[in-house]
Amino acid sequence: MSVASLAARLPDLRLLTDGLDLFGTDVSYAADHLPIAVAVPVDEGQVIALVQAARDMGLSLALRGGGMSYSAGYLATNDRTVLVDLSAMDRITDLNVTDRYVTVEPGVTWHQLREALRPHGLITPFWGTFSGRHATVGGSVSQGAKFYGSASHGGSAESVLALRVVTGRAEVIATGSASDTARNSPFFRNYGPDLTGMFLGDCGAFGIKTRISLILIPAAESEAYASFSFDDPGALMGAMAQIGAGLLASECSGIDPYTARSRMASQGLMADLRTVGQVVTQSRHKVSGLRDAALIALSGRRFAKRIGYLMSATVEGQDRHEAGRKLTQLRRIARDAGGVPVPASVPRVQRRIPFPPMNTALLTPTGKRMAWLHTVVPNSLGADAFARTEGVFTRLAPDLKQHGIGHGYLLSTHGPTAVGVEALIRWSDAPLPLHLHLMTEAEGAALKLRPDNPAARDMLARLTDAILAEWRDLGGVHVQIGRKYPYFQTRQPPVQALLTALKALHDPDGILSPGNLFSLK
Repeated sequence: MSVASLAARLPDLRLLTDGLDLFGTDVSYAADHLPIAVAVPVDEGQVIALVQAARDMGLSLALRGGGMSYSAGYLATNDRTVLVDLSAMDRITDLNVTDRYVTVEPGVTWHQLREALRPHGLITPFWGTFSGRHATVGGSVSQGAKFYGSASHGGSAESVLALRVVTGRAEVIATGSASDTARNSPFFRNYGPDLTGMFLGDCGAFGIKTRISLILIPAAESEAYASFSFDDPGALMGAMAQIGAGLLASECSGIDPYTARSRMASQGLMADLRTVGQVVTQSRHKVSGLRDAALIALSGRRFAKRIGYLMSATVEGQDRHEAGRKLTQLRRIARDAGGVPVPASVPRVQRRIPFPPMNTALLTPTGKRMAWLHTVVPNSLGADAFARTEGVFTRLAPDLKQHGIGHGYLLSTHGPTAVGVEALIRWSDAPLPLHLHLMTEAEGAALKLRPDNPAARDMLARLTDAILAEWRDLGGVHVQIGRKYPYFQTRQPPVQALLTALKALHDPDGILSPGNLFSLK
């Protein structure tokens, strides 16, 4: 079926057929097929019409938010796929300060939402990822996401109250209290079975989210910061688990020594000075901003040369006494685990500039490709998960060296129950169209272009399989499942049967995000 036929059926729907190479890649993968077109709906009505047309015409629909995914979740799996770009559905449709919820369309970014909530002194419990200048609310709740607020409040799903979802039958399902026939206010999630949860983390396999309602809480009035250097990564994981279990931090993360040094040294003094200016400009309180800027300028990033595994934490409170009490407990935990205090420049900058531009963040400073591979495990297994991951890198070291593959880590706290291990893998390879698209003309001109390296990618696939096998043995879970992480095949038979039945119920023709969740790779 031709794109012209789809355009004739849906004349008001914007369809793009130029520049499709950009939509044939995500942050990590290039698809075997390009989409035949990119559809850009502007409202729920156009989404419903597109789904019905796709059913009738035998098309597949791949769903894209901000494009920051690295698990192939929105890449075409066949030669009859229309990519649905939901970024134009970017309205905040309801901000209810009294009932403490906000309802947004799927294309609203976390940066956009944070700025809209700031004048009200409110925030969502989970409030975005590093890529929040591009990453959307719809993409995050579909894929699953964690970082800002996650150490105390968990991931993106935990902040959702209700949804409106267009299923593969072109039907609209409202969840939570918003499904009431009399008054559909989305103020309460768990009235009866949790139907909202069924569509969270589904990677678009069960439906297209057109409205997301999120909890609102008071924004913190006081913040405090701490950073510690650890020689023993296992001890760091144990400290992070205790900090999460005590709900002491809003964000608590760790990076390996090489990543700390390269991230900081690559930016240099001029970047430090630019950061000082941004810290002052973006601070809610000018005095606080000047203080933070002075601390960053004095400590700089040169201390990174002296650190081991760097743990950084941001602590919040409704006043300085609450923040100070939490910080005291956090410091005691870190010191008891062997942590050595270092200047807390990293979390200060991170909080003042939570959503930095992604133009050069998806490649290393020298233009190498990067891949991300993560798991989330119970607090008690964090050190084991790290050790097993590092064991794979050690075991495969000769082959990795042959292909020029290096690695680092991002370690994280996920609410009171879990910690995360994320391997940051780097190698020499040609950049993908998405990497180049986000760069300025000057940045693209200065980039060292590297040749295509399929042999290294094959080695990366072997490495990925080996690490996933170790994590599987620990019962590790994942967000951003897409088609990268094993989900369906790792579920118990009754759960597999339920998932299959849900897919058949919501998407009987299999047109939505084919392969997501159910990939057997």
